[in-house]
Amino acid sequence: MASTAGPELIGLAQRTLRDLRLRVAGASGGGPDALREAGFAGAASLFDAFETWLTDRGSRQAEDLPIDEFSKRAGEFFQNAGWGRVTFRSLHDALAVIDIENCWEAQLHGEGERGCHLTTGTLAGFLGCLADYPVAVMEIECSVGGTARCRFLAGNAEMLEHAYDRVSRGEKWESIGAGEF
Repeated sequence: MASTAGPELIGLAQRTLRDLRLRVAGASGGGPDALREAGFAGAASLFDAFETWLTDRGSRQAEDLPIDEFSKRAGEFFQNAGWGRVTFRSLHDALAVIDIENCWEAQLHGEGERGCHLTTGTLAGFLGCLADYPVAVMEIECSVGGTARCRFLAGNAEMLEHAYDRVSRGEKWESIGAGEF
């Protein structure tokens, strides 16, 4: 097999991914956790592909992009890769908010299944390639439940735990600010 210097990616049919994730999600003993871990494991290769994609378009590297340009470029990259319409933005300089309209994973759910576990793990690993700390990601809306998009919050573990506690008490995620950490 020929070796290339490019990112380690392979294209798979959505039907293959759907069947695989349904089998893993339905497996006893932590299927959703296994999906998140699998997403995380491949995230560095996806980030490398993003960096290559940026370079091919004459752009600066991801870590050098302002948030607005990063959001635009990452959104284009993910949409071209079949993820749906993806946007990244900051929430009061405390957390990142990632919205995915027509999320690929939500479209592959089986009956009674909720949550985009592969996407959650992949986003944590992808954003972790930019941060100088481990990034945690929490899905707070899933389009399987009838919303227009899947929505994720990202930050360090302490921030996400704080956000989870507040959201689980019924507070609006939009009210979480940087001054609270």
